[in-house]
Amino acid sequence: MKLTASYIDSIAPNTSAITNAKGLVRQGSFSNMMIAADGPLIFGECAGSGKNPYFCSMDFLDMASPVPRCNCPSRQIPCKHVLGLLYAYADGQKFEAGEVPQDIADKRAKKAKREESKKENSKKESKKDTDGAPPSKAKINAAIKRIGVQLDGIDIAQRLLSNIIQTGLAGIDARGLSALSAQVVGLGNYHIKGIQAAFNDLLINIANYPVAVERLIYLQALLKKAREHSEAKREDAENVTVLDITSEIEEQIGHIWKLDELREYGCFVDDADIVQLSFNIVDNPAKKEFVDTGHFVCLQNGRIYVAKNYRPYRSVKHISRADSIFEQITAETLYIYPGGMNPRIRYENHTMSAMPPGAYAVIKGFASDDYAQAAKSVKNQIKSPLADKNPAMLLKISRAILAEDGEGQRHMLIEDAKGCRQQLCGPTADTLGLFDTNLLAEQALLVVYENNRETGLLLAQPLSVITDDRIIRLEF
Repeated sequence: MKLTASYIDSIAPNTSAITNAKGLVRQGSFSNMMIAADGPLIFGECAGSGKNPYFCSMDFLDMASPVPRCNCPSRQIPCKHVLGLLYAYADGQKFEAGEVPQDIADKRAKKAKREESKKENSKKESKKDTDGAPPSKAKINAAIKRIGVQLDGIDIAQRLLSNIIQTGLAGIDARGLSALSAQVVGLGNYHIKGIQAAFNDLLINIANYPVAVERLIYLQALLKKAREHSEAKREDAENVTVLDITSEIEEQIGHIWKLDELREYGCFVDDADIVQLSFNIVDNPAKKEFVDTGHFVCLQNGRIYVAKNYRPYRSVKHISRADSIFEQITAETLYIYPGGMNPRIRYENHTMSAMPPGAYAVIKGFASDDYAQAAKSVKNQIKSPLADKNPAMLLKISRAILAEDGEGQRHMLIEDAKGCRQQLCGPTADTLGLFDTNLLAEQALLVVYENNRETGLLLAQPLSVITDDRIIRLEF
């Protein structure tokens, strides 16, 4: 069994845990380190603050979903003791052969029983679906009742938005803002968490007039679409329990998609090979959470997806942070959420391996060499007030140019084979400007588009350069 430091880093909950784990290894805190002879399991003891050491292990019986265990009081999974044990193994320290401890063998048996039960239940549900049995009357009534509650909430939200518009953004002082915030909290009782988050986003940006106006336009469109969607569902008793997968409206109202639902609606791909092209962490004060965001490309279809890991402020210490991934990921099942150009994805059971020969060339082959057509696709999406305004695309660079405007400001431009140019923006464009422009020719560039409010130009912020043998990330 082979473990790499990069893999261990990727499963750590945060950088602090990595630092502490490596510190334990340097201090020689581990003892009785063993590897099971009849199963991929490593275990050992780690000296703690008390007189008795902690017993820690990592069970690789299911390589796609290893199980960390430790009897320490930490709520982080995996804790620093398990991570330290893994680093010790990766560093080549000596692990004796040993038998699987009885308590772990018992836990394996219980887990296998749970998995078997889950498969049986899944088969039963699948049989129900294939039988084409209509939803029960109780399920229909529950759905109608829930939609009625949502419509009540939409009515309240519409009155709240109308009051904001009538008062005017400039007329909302600190006291008024506090009163609005209290009213927005009440929207959480109507199953419209998405609409509630949109209001929070408006209130956070209330002093930034251009952004606040955009949020008002978004909210007005969202409430209109939410009302039309909900009323249409309530009137169609036969399909009242059916979820819309043609757009993001269900999630924008407040629905939280379950993986079983995505599978039921066919929103998945089995045995998908994906590669992360970029990664960053976004702070979302409106929802009071950090969002770890990675852009991925699927090697089977060339589509750009977005993976998001949500970490609420209140529990950020206890949720593993996502990170940059440099290996190829093979997902047993890739779940794809309803969305636009870059749907959100989630994968659980997966394996990681070194990038295969020719994979980078495959990714480059997905890049668009027609900037005009790419811009047209982007404009078709962003003209909808509810759509993602910053879609990502791969563009093929025929030529890179450093140009200077009349005020002496330098701009980075890329050009396709037809001579059509795309202006780049953002700090990563300045970083790209440090490259030898000749070296960028015939490479691919991952960009996210943005519509500049001041100039009206469609600009693109570069995220990564893809060559024949590597991915050069411009931000982490």
